[in-house]
Amino acid sequence: MDGSIHIPFEVFNALLLALFAVVPIVALVITANPEWGDARVAQLSLRARLPLGQDTTRRSLRQRSRALLRANMWGLLATMLVFGSITFLTPLGTSPFMGWFLALAILFVVVTGCSAIVTTRERLFSPAPAAPRVARAQTLTVREYVGRWRAALPIVLLVCAAILGVAAGIAIILGAIPRSYAPWLAATGALAVAATVAGWAIERRILAQPQPASDTLELAWDDLFRTDALATLRMGAAMVAWLPVGLATALLVLAAIPFATAESILGLFPWFGIPLLQVIYAIGQNRLAPRLYPDFLRTGPATA
Repeated sequence: MDGSIHIPFEVFNALLLALFAVVPIVALVITANPEWGDARVAQLSLRARLPLGQDTTRRSLRQRSRALLRANMWGLLATMLVFGSITFLTPLGTSPFMGWFLALAILFVVVTGCSAIVTTRERLFSPAPAAPRVARAQTLTVREYVGRWRAALPIVLLVCAAILGVAAGIAIILGAIPRSYAPWLAATGALAVAATVAGWAIERRILAQPQPASDTLELAWDDLFRTDALATLRMGAAMVAWLPVGLATALLVLAAIPFATAESILGLFPWFGIPLLQVIYAIGQNRLAPRLYPDFLRTGPATA
């Protein structure tokens, strides 16, 4: 015996889930106060270069920020409970990839889903009936909110997945890749298509939502939350679309390198693109496209 301590995967995964569960519990306790969020809104104002405006505007921003955070935390806690059950009741608890499955569930289901639910169910501002209203002559597109290349990235990845998937499928038919990987390749491809289609449906609903606003500043703030929600949806679709790209790439590398092992190749290629996609979409978080700023803010940065 070498004296080292070996922790079984199921025990390690259970400890990991318990540690993760502390985060949403603490966050829900901290944000239980309805007045929570002033500091968060002030930071958001500085990053977005949008002034806070009147007290009513500040209050609405605080309520939306708090609602988004609490929805994410409840979703995160529910995910921990579901994965905890899976860990103890199914063989997934012994898998070294369980952490990746959990990360995908958190990023796609929790963050993306909760953001979409809050955005579609709640209006940011509710002007009084007699208050003046501002509106646009036409509805904007996702590309105008999140930028052309961020909007197109999930589609680009789907095209790459199709090309690489066909190549991997041919390699499987020729016997260069074990046939046992074929169902995984098909499942990840189908999941990517389903996630993209579902994302499009939610995006259409968000874009169709009315934007009640009394002035152009309120409209800009509504656009900011809408931008973040749409970018989160595109990020989720891109991450899921990356799975067949990464898996097909890993299988082709496995077929091309005789001395490569499935554990080393499959442990790297299907996953390394996920954090990269997070960074790509995080760059534009809490920022508006220049054309969405009110006219009086386009000449320079705003102050809170």
